Amino acid sequence: MIPTLRSRLTLVYAAVFGVVLIAIGAISYNVLAYQLDADVSTNLAGLTRGLHGYLRVADGAPAVVFDPADPAQAAFVDEATRYYQLFDAASGELILRSTALAPLGLELTPAEVRQFRRRPSTFDVQTDYGRLRVSNSVIDAGGRTYLLQVGVSLEPRDAVLERFLILLAVGVPAALVAAIFVGRWAAGVALRPLSQLSAATRGIDIAGLRQRLPVRGAGDELDDVAIAFNETLSRLEHAVGEMRQFSTALAHELRTPLAALRGDIELSMLTAPADDEARRRRAGQLEEIDKLKALIERILLLARAEAGEIAIHETDVDLAALAETLVEQIEPVARAKGLTLRFERGGDVAVRGDADWLKRVVLNLLDNAIKFTGEGGAITVAVSSRDAEARLTVRDTGIGIDPADAAHVFERFFRADPARSSVVDGAGLGLSLVKWIVDRHHGRIDVETRPGEGATFTVTLPRQVK
Repeated sequence: MIPTLRSRLTLVYAAVFGVVLIAIGAISYNVLAYQLDADVSTNLAGLTRGLHGYLRVADGAPAVVFDPADPAQAAFVDEATRYYQLFDAASGELILRSTALAPLGLELTPAEVRQFRRRPSTFDVQTDYGRLRVSNSVIDAGGRTYLLQVGVSLEPRDAVLERFLILLAVGVPAALVAAIFVGRWAAGVALRPLSQLSAATRGIDIAGLRQRLPVRGAGDELDDVAIAFNETLSRLEHAVGEMRQFSTALAHELRTPLAALRGDIELSMLTAPADDEARRRRAGQLEEIDKLKALIERILLLARAEAGEIAIHETDVDLAALAETLVEQIEPVARAKGLTLRFERGGDVAVRGDADWLKRVVLNLLDNAIKFTGEGGAITVAVSSRDAEARLTVRDTGIGIDPADAAHVFERFFRADPARSSVVDGAGLGLSLVKWIVDRHHGRIDVETRPGEGATFTVTLPRQVK
């Protein structure tokens, strides 16, 4: 199944939006992590520098000395000494350690103390109670060298990043779902003029070439498409008009010589002596001339109809009675061909229309059914109504039509497959005339058929409600 253009646009929009959203989320996460890291490092550096100022060595024993009465000093020292320890840099001996740091297991060997003394650095360490960032700095006091380690907890930083990740994990899918709905709605709005253009285009057939697609005046690509299509319609209307004029003129020009030819043949049959074979040939010639005249009359009739030269005189018509009468009249013809013709009446069904043209509809459909139904077959004509619609159905058990051809049977001069066309004579104008009549009565005609299973033509007309 090929997805619609609207679905494809929605998917593309959602995919692009999703990629952009994920990229923004990843960038935001890394920027936030970098900024939080920088804040932690800056804070740790400040605590380390400040604590240097409060370390004093008295009698060879280092201690943190500050004024407890000063709230600022007390708060600072309380924060700076939460995680700290002091080593003798020469021997690696632990001299001071905060209470909070003791259970974390941050132990250093003398070799590690000397290594940090040579290369003071900052590192992160995972403990049983969370992660710490620890700074190393060297202090020279009282003739001795000390290694000071000060730590700060990374838990607040990690908690912020974890909450941000949760926000992304929940927010990105939710935003993506919202983007799909918004994208589908936006695609529908954007494609609505195209759908309207498509619907207007489908409403234009060979009989409606004077119609034009609406141009919105927006000056955009859709207006360009409508203008280009209207220009094509103009050229097509001109070409079809010339073809109709040609066929009409040709039909007119053929009528006179055909009439003269028929008269000559009839005269020769009356005056010239001839044997039975000659008479049969002349009778056959007259029959072919009559067929040609009938074809010319149909061409001229269709030309007048499509030119709007034929008026429809509407009256109240009992469609059921009309069809039943015609079935009774045609039944002998069907019986002579070995067909069963019957009528099914679904009550009184009245329509508003021209009785003569509606008779032509029934007769043409019956003629079509009789032509393409073999001996022993059946033809059923039914008239019924439902709600505000009247239905005339002509169903046969004939040779049927290929579904690919069914959509074209109402086109002028259309002939189905050669096998079907070889069964009977015909020019492919009868159903074209039927469709014209039905259209003029504001109805529609449909055909359901399968090869070898017959055909059902259904005419639907507005019902006249008394």
